[in-house]
Amino acid sequence: MIDRERLNAQVAASGYKKKYLAQAMGMSAATLQNKLHGKSEFKLGEAQQLGFLLGLSEEEQAQCFWALK
Repeated sequence: MIDRERLNAQVAASGYKKKYLAQAMGMSAATLQNKLHGKSEFKLGEAQQLGFLLGLSEEEQAQCFWALK
């Protein structure tokens, strides 16, 4: 289960605009926005790519994308 609050905080802390992140991931800004707000799900590769772009450690990625609630 994705910890959307933590993930959105990481995106905000990165200093990158969501439009830049979306473009770097090969998707539209609207698609990334939908994924960040839970309207659609991240695929495994997308989660890994976003984690890389944000400079997240493996532990931080696990906390954001694979958190047990």
